[in-house]
Amino acid sequence: MKTKVIKKTIYFVCTLLAVISCDYLDVVPDNVATIEYAFKNSVAAERYLYGCYSYRPQTGDILSDPAMTGSDETAQRYVVVELGTRLTTWSGSRIVRGEQNPSEPLMNIWDGNRSLWVGIRDCNIFLENIEGVRDVMEHNRRRWVAEIKFLKAYYHYHLMKRYGPVPIIDVNQPVSAGVKEVQVYREPIDDVVNYVVGLIEEAIIDLPEAQEIVEGTEAGRVDKLIARTLKAEVLLFAASPLFNGNTDYSGMVDNQGRQLFPQTYDPDKWKKAADACLEAIEACHAQGKRLYNQTDPLLINEHELLQRQTNYRQTICDRWNSELIWGGTNNNCGILARVATPRIVVMSPTTLTNFTSEWSPTLSLVNKYYSANGVPVEEDREWAANGWYQNRYALRPEPSSGDEIYYVKENEKTVYLHFNREPRFYASISFDKGIFFGCGYNTFKDVKHCEYMNPRVSGILAGDAFSISGYGAKKMSHYKNTQQYDRATWEYFPFPVYRLADLYLMYAEALNEADGPVDEIFKYPDLIRERVGLEGIADAWTKYSTNPEQINTKDGRRNILHRERAIELALEGKRFWDIRRWKEIEAYNEDPMGWNIMGEVPEDFYNPVSLRRESVRFTVKDYFWPIKESNLFVNKNLIQNYGW
Repeated sequence: MKTKVIKKTIYFVCTLLAVISCDYLDVVPDNVATIEYAFKNSVAAERYLYGCYSYRPQTGDILSDPAMTGSDETAQRYVVVELGTRLTTWSGSRIVRGEQNPSEPLMNIWDGNRSLWVGIRDCNIFLENIEGVRDVMEHNRRRWVAEIKFLKAYYHYHLMKRYGPVPIIDVNQPVSAGVKEVQVYREPIDDVVNYVVGLIEEAIIDLPEAQEIVEGTEAGRVDKLIARTLKAEVLLFAASPLFNGNTDYSGMVDNQGRQLFPQTYDPDKWKKAADACLEAIEACHAQGKRLYNQTDPLLINEHELLQRQTNYRQTICDRWNSELIWGGTNNNCGILARVATPRIVVMSPTTLTNFTSEWSPTLSLVNKYYSANGVPVEEDREWAANGWYQNRYALRPEPSSGDEIYYVKENEKTVYLHFNREPRFYASISFDKGIFFGCGYNTFKDVKHCEYMNPRVSGILAGDAFSISGYGAKKMSHYKNTQQYDRATWEYFPFPVYRLADLYLMYAEALNEADGPVDEIFKYPDLIRERVGLEGIADAWTKYSTNPEQINTKDGRRNILHRERAIELALEGKRFWDIRRWKEIEAYNEDPMGWNIMGEVPEDFYNPVSLRRESVRFTVKDYFWPIKESNLFVNKNLIQNYGW
């Protein structure tokens, strides 16, 4: 709704945004566009509070979260339209194909009516007016103020992740402010981090405990555990190479002569991050949070191997479970289920379910999963002795048998790469001839196997959506989802913005960089591995790795812990940000690989091919988004990100 009459009590930061509408949230009725109405009583104020929540980035949303489709974990099919133009459905895929640009930035959260600056503006309006609402109970007022402070911190942090140094908008400028007052500056990274952390610490005081949140009416609202976890993650980012002594951005100096990136590495930042992670972990434990590890009663009579992999899937898909710290309620899990689940039932070539598997894991991700011994396949002694790694892309002559039938359909053949892998691989990735438990099948004997090599089933011949790599993201598919001959249904779950395993791995990484004790570094990653039946890191590397000395060096442990994050948190949107904060963007320069899905026989299908048609080279500039060029013309105090 366009506001034509705005009273002087309303503030704005329009020059910062260059072209931002001063529209109000939908809580303000048409023709009554006044702040007084929005805060006339507690009911109206609470609606305004919920409006401030509405700006949350849609973490886990396949359409709007760049981290879900913009990393090297997955690839997306090309859509061919008239005149040979090729389009992509998801903007995240366009980023990884090198299409980001400063004139019309992809997935831009700086500009527009729903930009995070508008969200911050509305948070400031709330803080400026909530004290004047007389019928709000004091405990509610304190809680609401704490929630708004958290949201302000969260929005500044998300802007920092995408753009690096950003302005700090602690209060809105009045309408009467002059041009110079509203032409704000980007602040140095350390100042932004200190501001965000300070707001979070203020918020924690009055936020409710996690156990006090009412699931039916308050699910998704922030609590102390969420705030402590956010603080830990912010400090982890601040300690990471992208923000800690990054000399690649030594030229990022504003017209006041201020250096926006710290040029000196500070090891104490890792200690601060480790302390914040441990504080959050201990608070989670005190509130009853624990790694999810329970067997659904429907699976009690199934084989242990089937139970284990299904249990791991349910870590994500079992709504509001014990491991979940913050569940995102503003994404579309139905779309996620649709693009993660393969077609299993097709009654005719023209009748297709709307499950598609077009969110396609790459061979890069598949190769990252450990062997059954819990070490990388490229350094597993057993794999080396048997030639499995050297022949990983070759068809294994022996069909599946014994316990293998819980991973690969009995008496079917597939490549060596799909045998002798860890449980998380089988729980997370669907592959040709692999077992896919669920989709309406309640017992193992009814389970179907995937047929990515069958064009009729995969959807290629029907011209419909399909997996471009020959893999599917099983991890995001609830085992109770169902497919019928012409329709599909799926179970709702809130996407895990934060879960306990993520926090455990953040702590391990920070502690290693802070030179903490080795036993403590591996303590929580070992619990994560134990859940899926793997030995601890030290034991596994000592027994099975061709490079056991890794556990004894800081660099070696770093490599192990980075891989642990890549495996445990695969397909959850974490790697997109990890490879940026670790300054490993060069990983994008390797072509995403998958199988030749047009191959009609195994010898042709199991042939690795590139899934990217563009010639792309990612460099230092690609760690951050470009600021839209029009903003720089309006506000001369802003400087563009390096390379754009």
